[in-house]
Amino acid sequence: MPDDFTAPPRRDDPFDFPDWPPGPSTLATWRQWVTREPYDTARQEISDTGPLIPEPTTPQTHAEARILTALIREYGMHRPELTDGPYGITSITPRTDELTIHIADGELERWARALTAAGIDIRAEAAAQNTGTATAGVTLAINGARINLAPATPSAWHDAADSAAQRPAPPASHDHTTPKHELATLLSATLRRIGLLWDVAHRHSSVHLMLTEHAGQTHLLDASAGRQSLSVIPLWQALSMPLQLWPARRAPRRADAGAAVLDAVNAFKPQPTATDPAESLCHLMDLEATAVTRRAATHALKIAQAVLDDPAHTSIWDAGGWIGTCRRSTARGEYSTHEDRLVPPGTERLLDAPGIDLLELGTLALRAQLSQKELDDLRGLEKYQVPLWWGVDTLIELLNWALAAATSPPLADAQEHPAPRRTLQRAAQEAASHMIAVHEAIEDVGAAELRREHDTWRLSKPDAIATDSVPTITDLILAAHAHDVLDFRGLVQALTYFSYRVHSTAGLPDGHRSLEDDGDFPNSFTGHISTWYGQPCTLVDEEANHAGVGSAAYRRHLAAHRAAFDPFVECYLAAADEMPGEHDVAERHRAGAQALRTADLAALRDLDPRWRHGGSDEFLSIVATLPLEVHEVESWVDDVFGDDA
Repeated sequence: MPDDFTAPPRRDDPFDFPDWPPGPSTLATWRQWVTREPYDTARQEISDTGPLIPEPTTPQTHAEARILTALIREYGMHRPELTDGPYGITSITPRTDELTIHIADGELERWARALTAAGIDIRAEAAAQNTGTATAGVTLAINGARINLAPATPSAWHDAADSAAQRPAPPASHDHTTPKHELATLLSATLRRIGLLWDVAHRHSSVHLMLTEHAGQTHLLDASAGRQSLSVIPLWQALSMPLQLWPARRAPRRADAGAAVLDAVNAFKPQPTATDPAESLCHLMDLEATAVTRRAATHALKIAQAVLDDPAHTSIWDAGGWIGTCRRSTARGEYSTHEDRLVPPGTERLLDAPGIDLLELGTLALRAQLSQKELDDLRGLEKYQVPLWWGVDTLIELLNWALAAATSPPLADAQEHPAPRRTLQRAAQEAASHMIAVHEAIEDVGAAELRREHDTWRLSKPDAIATDSVPTITDLILAAHAHDVLDFRGLVQALTYFSYRVHSTAGLPDGHRSLEDDGDFPNSFTGHISTWYGQPCTLVDEEANHAGVGSAAYRRHLAAHRAAFDPFVECYLAAADEMPGEHDVAERHRAGAQALRTADLAALRDLDPRWRHGGSDEFLSIVATLPLEVHEVESWVDDVFGDDA
């Protein structure tokens, strides 16, 4: 992540909002965060009346959506540090009728290949002077839209286009369709806020946006967290950006918050039918309906309606609706992408509620979670602070659920799932579960592409790899998520556990895994390390099962499962497996450690693209001191890596 950006603006604490209204300097900093423009450019581009990030015209929206779609298919999962920015973009300058994109050196050919494969006319002209574009470059005219590419010259762009034309694009990239308008607006908004992907890369090393189909619609998913988590929640929401950085456009439909809550609950046929929106909202978030909770729910519905009517907040409709935010605390808990709390639009007005006793509201919510004894054990300020914070959280959650009900797809009639005399509480709980499940299903489609078998760590849907391909270590590392690269530190940590549990292993001729009466099991040193560390295992009948880790056959196996060994690990494992027959782990470790001591470690480091900008010689000296005796590795790891081990 660039050093000149240290902390993003956040909208994640209801009592710590930025100064209001934010001044020009603050607004320029916020805009700079998502565009990566120079500060002076961001300051000059801010309009006195328009949004911080201008909304594009319809032709501009669709052109930008086609471009990002093409880039997603070309780059797939990638590391912005290695492409000098997400999708090779160093910065953008968005305007209503044009978008200027600064492309990193060395990425022009890839861009030309991506746009050509998407059927976009990449014939470029010198950027017109009357556009006000600060940097000379070229302009692509796409169906009435203007895309300025800087600092490319026309000759450099044409050279890149000619070079790209000589390389056939993958068949999957030949999709020339224009995304539907709803998806196009989301894609365009994401491209206009491309700097947010630096936040994602800072957390997960990689950026991986996916387009998936579900229920007849195409969705944009963020799979950057890898197999742990996928998210359909838009970046500006997922990263808790201030509302000034959210897209502002027309809502897809007029919504009545109270009616939406009743519709959601009544879809599950309560007896009697729900008629009180406030009571139904309480039950929707599994809160007891009392006088104080009804008052709170009524207030939340009033604020929700104001939010729904405000065009500045229409992003709450994006990507399946606001239920995604409710899922952060209600459903699956592995949202590693969403470490930040996000308070909904309208929270400032919501908490300005003199008629609502937040202390009493919090106490009611606490009683559903804690025993009376636990409540009585609160001491000092805790007796006031704990219920107060629970009251604040409960009021915010009521607003979240009101917005979720209004922006979720209409619930199908639940009559096909009859239940004898559903109470209002039961119907509301089923409605909430259904909304969550519908939203989860969007992400589950994408998760299937990343799913691994729990015992062999192989992808459920391996990639097709040409049988004559010869992947390099660089290729493998670039194609694998950071979680799926076994690096030197991971190897030595695995050794500290593995060496006490496995006494001997077979050599390479006997296979990395072997077939026994009750299944196939790890057999070679590499086979055991892969199993212990979660690397994809070979199958007994695969060519890779009897191939060395540095061979083309084994690397094709890793490529098919989007995994990699770093160069130091490959050197170590190749030597450890080399001895034929049964040998104890100590002998095989000694062979691997000795191979590292005699290898050209600097040359190995240069094979790893993550060290593109060079690396500390101190790390190489650490690798060279790996003990030859396996029983010394654990204490060595503690000494060298300390608390980071």
